[in-house]
Amino acid sequence: MKYCVTVSYCGRAYYGFQRQKNKVTVQGTIEKYLSDYLGAPTPIKAAGRTDTGVHALGQTFCFESPKTLHEERFRLTMNRLLPKDIYFVSVVAVSPSFDARHSCKGKIYEYRFTVLKRNPLWVGLVAHLQRDDFKFEAFLQGLEPFKGEHNFRNFTTKPEDVAGFIRHVDSIEATYDAVQDLVVARFQGDGFMRYQIRLMVGSAIKVGLGKLTPKDIEQSLSENGERKIVPYKADPEGLYLMEVLY
Repeated sequence: MKYCVTVSYCGRAYYGFQRQKNKVTVQGTIEKYLSDYLGAPTPIKAAGRTDTGVHALGQTFCFESPKTLHEERFRLTMNRLLPKDIYFVSVVAVSPSFDARHSCKGKIYEYRFTVLKRNPLWVGLVAHLQRDDFKFEAFLQGLEPFKGEHNFRNFTTKPEDVAGFIRHVDSIEATYDAVQDLVVARFQGDGFMRYQIRLMVGSAIKVGLGKLTPKDIEQSLSENGERKIVPYKADPEGLYLMEVLY
């Protein structure tokens, strides 16, 4: 039987999602406990990777089980076994043709950061700008150019891409809670490449600080000559994979 799991995790203690030799990763940790439970080596295939320090509330992965599982009982048991910073949200049986990555139609991410203060209770959970010259309205203007379909080759470190780095960003919304001093930017699109959101957020923050203009971002999106990856990468701890859309 094939199952799809929605999993949430805090990325502070992990070297990203993908399994790595001699590194503690989310995938490696899940596979260890899953294999012990099922009594056989059990690899998982996820909807995508998250980098070191990045979090998820709605990552998904699939695995094959040699036996039929009672989904809810299995979920509860795994949550008792797994480390406290990894949590199985749901478990559902799926058809053999379902693929966590290739069946995906889109993803939703959030990026979270404080503006003025560093909250010690949020260290590793949100990014901290700690600047008194940041303008939220300018930050919003810096996000606008990313909406729609563009060639994002200058906003990813991915060396090559079968789609020619073309991605469609369906929506971007951002709010600033002055009481908590927290900015939350929400991105929905058909897919995001390595570092893409962090480079977009980092560039928009530079607009918020008066270091770039929206026109500068538009130029980076429209350049057809030599590839010039932007150098403004937001910190990983502010990024959350919220939901995988099927």
